[in-house]
Order: sequence, then structure tokens, then C-alpha cells
Amino acid sequence: MRAAVAFAFVTGLAGCADGPDPARCYDVCGPGTRCEQGRCVAVEAAPEPAVEEVASKRGRKGKRRAGAGEDGEAPAEQGGSYVPVDDARIPRHDATATRTLDPNAGSERLDDAIVRSHLRKLEPAFDRCIADAAAAGVTVPSGRVEFDFGVQATGKVSGVTARAPAGIQSTGVVSCLRKVVFDHRFPAFDGPMMDVEYAFEIG
Repeated sequence: MRAAVAFAFVTGLAGCADGPDPARCYDVCGPGTRCEQGRCVAVEAAPEPAVEEVASKRGRKGKRRAGAGEDGEAPAEQGGSYVPVDDARIPRHDATATRTLDPNAGSERLDDAIVRSHLRKLEPAFDRCIADAAAAGVTVPSGRVEFDFGVQATGKVSGVTARAPAGIQSTGVVSCLRKVVFDHRFPAFDGPMMDVEYAFEIG
């Protein structure tokens, strides 16, 4: 935490004390100064408000710092200034739901390596979700966030379900993480909808 410190100082002006009206210093005192007894005196500036520097810590292999809850809001004790992303219109994914298969669809599925590659591309957006919460003063505990989502043949995500410990849920960031997954577009393929499970650690 840094705070600006202002110092009061006195600057003497040559000839300021001489002449018919030394009390006014001949009106030569500039902005931020005033004339006192024939001398220009700097007016002490008000200290600048302290600025809290938020350090962002990036983990590796899916580990992320700070986070939030899928349906919760920032607790009052954390300032309450963080507004979670509205994910009410993002469908949940149910891998056990009955599905109607298209008889004309092929049997392709995305290769696991391709899916993992695309999930890695989501990490910077996950970081932004977490950084936004941290910048608002939200402290997110460590824990594991697990996602279940479906990928349609067009590459569009059909729905996302996220599970996380209560401490993470209550911070409000999981809704942002869900939206990141839902908005991502995977490559198209000729086959039925795929179920994908993904998890990462916050810590």
C-alpha cells in the first residue's frame, strides 16, 4: 500500500520583502502558494488517497488465484462491490438426460487432445474472471471447480454445470467461469453431442 506524502516548504523570493507592499509579495506568488509576511509560502497539498495494489498470482496447470460462486454474490464483509456475471440464461448440462439421436448423423467425436487444447485456451478468460473479483476486494478460497458440459456437432456448447465448494460458490465468480465455457466454440464434427468433464484447482 502506497500513500503520497506532501511536504510544506518555504521559498524566498528576491526583493519580495522590499517595496511599498511586501505583504502582497507584488502578486508574484504562483498557484499552490500564498504570501505570508512578505514571503511566498507553499500550501501543503492534501495527501493523495492510498491506493491498494492488488497482486495477481498466476498458477500453473489450471490452478488459479481468487474466484467466485455460480449463483452467489460477494459477501458483505468483502466489500460487496463485485457484481457477478448473470448466467441465468445459460442452461445446465445433464449427461443423463434422454436424447434423440439423428439417424443421419455420423459417429465422429472430437479427439481428446483437441478438447484439452481448447480448454487450455480458456485459461486467460478464467484469469480475467478471477482478477475482476480480486480487484473488487473479493477473497476466494482454494478449491476445485468441476465442469460438466455438452458440445454439439456444430461445436457450440449446449449447457454447462459447475460444482465448487461453498466458499467459492459464495464469492460469485463461478457464474463468470460458466459463461466462459458456454461462449467458447469448439471445432465442428459429424457425430452426436459429446459430454465433456473438466476441472481445475483454485489455489
